[in-house]
Amino acid sequence: MVGTGLIGASLGMALRRLDEVDEVVGFDRDDEQLGAALSRGALDRVATGAGAAAEGCDVAVLAVPVSAVPLVAPRVAEMLPPGAVLTDVASVKSRVVGALQAAAPAGVHVIGGHPMAGSTETGAAHASADLFVGATYLLTPTTHTDPGAYRRLHGLVGRLGARVIAVPPERHDLLVAVVSHLPQLAATTLMNLAAGRARDEHAGLLLLAAGGFRDATRVAASNPDLWLDICAENRDAIVAVLDEYGGRLSSLRAILADGDDQGLRRRLAEARDARRGLPGKETATGVLVELRVPIPDRPGVLAEVTTTVGAAGVNIEDLGIEHAPEGGRGVLRLAVVGPKHAGRARRALEARGYEVGERAP
Repeated sequence: MVGTGLIGASLGMALRRLDEVDEVVGFDRDDEQLGAALSRGALDRVATGAGAAAEGCDVAVLAVPVSAVPLVAPRVAEMLPPGAVLTDVASVKSRVVGALQAAAPAGVHVIGGHPMAGSTETGAAHASADLFVGATYLLTPTTHTDPGAYRRLHGLVGRLGARVIAVPPERHDLLVAVVSHLPQLAATTLMNLAAGRARDEHAGLLLLAAGGFRDATRVAASNPDLWLDICAENRDAIVAVLDEYGGRLSSLRAILADGDDQGLRRRLAEARDARRGLPGKETATGVLVELRVPIPDRPGVLAEVTTTVGAAGVNIEDLGIEHAPEGGRGVLRLAVVGPKHAGRARRALEARGYEVGERAP
């Protein structure tokens, strides 16, 4: 574990609960954070450097700022044994996955990761082993991803209680610009607007802030340095989303200025229905259904199948591959919870031309 802030320390605490994890070794250039992680039970021992932490390990996690990944990855990757998995927790993926792949020697498997979990608090002192329970954890397989390595990391993350979804790296950055990065900047803008009004016009304004305002501005309390890093790395996608958001605000302004009550009602109703339709956090409860997907033995098929299922909003609880004795083909086994999710995944895969069988695992 390279980086022992909130996410790194929380991952360490959660991983140490698992029977299959023999040891969690950590390093952080901040001795205070490293000491806090050790005292909180996130690590079994500390290493003298990033490379030393990775030596001989099965999975290396880079829990460092986005801008630090290209600097740290080579030091870690060169110490990994063949068969090891190199992953990360950054909220931007295209450039990060590229940096990991460039650093990884032959035999070391790269799989980008992004846990959609966190807090406005930072540091190992606020870490929790339950941070990932019920949370979405994105994995970003590519055409180079080894199926066996993906299965190992997917299983490990799933046993932390997270809902694992696969998405291509480039698609990931567009999605999180909408659901994570834009909300941060919108909350920042609203908070600064209210603070400015309170300072200039009404000193008691913020005392009147009701639950809606507090909910909408909660993430404005996040670490500015972290968001500088994220915005720099995902600038193009964020700017595109801000342009679209600005256009929608302008349209809403016009509706209000024109007194178009029906138009306003329609916008409010659409948002209400969409919000009510958001899925809640799901855990792996219910009857598992196994989908069996015949696949050709070619690079990229695992990424195509798993990201197709992820795009349908379905969590894969487990997966495995049966290789045909004659070679050239095999069967990918996907376990999902319940017939509803199984049907959704099946329809998405069939739309991509795959044949899908089903049985109870």
